[in-house]
Amino acid sequence: MPDAHDAAAAGHRPPGVKDVAAAIIVRDGRVLMGRRAPGQNLAGCWEFPGGKLEPGETAQQCVERELAEELAVDCVAGAIMMAHLHHHDGGAINLIAVRARMTGDDWRLSVHDAVEWVGPAALAGLKLAPADIAIAAAVGRELRAPSVPTG
Repeated sequence: MPDAHDAAAAGHRPPGVKDVAAAIIVRDGRVLMGRRAPGQNLAGCWEFPGGKLEPGETAQQCVERELAEELAVDCVAGAIMMAHLHHHDGGAINLIAVRARMTGDDWRLSVHDAVEWVGPAALAGLKLAPADIAIAAAVGRELRAPSVPTG
């Protein structure tokens, strides 16, 4: 089934929509979230790390680049989890959630003033950036779902 990003790439979306990739990094039942620093757009709101796609860049390449720029960490981006078209006063963004794995544990903050591993209950209580709400709800459902045995 095509996702919203496939539809957007095929030209089935309103003009002026910006593609933004968000890293969904899950470890030990918790997801990595960053809080926008004072002076940044949406200061004080929590978000999945990521940013705007550059021309010709895939969502996976964007996640890897943005995490290197924003958090000074390397990651390996994987499959697209979902996409969500979010409308706001200035237009709309197509937020593409990309599953990713960090290859290190140390980070340096730049656009965030805090980064935390958050469980499903805490995720539901965060003041989220509006575009991240739908994806956070889906991630929270996944985190609460019982694990399927793999043996």
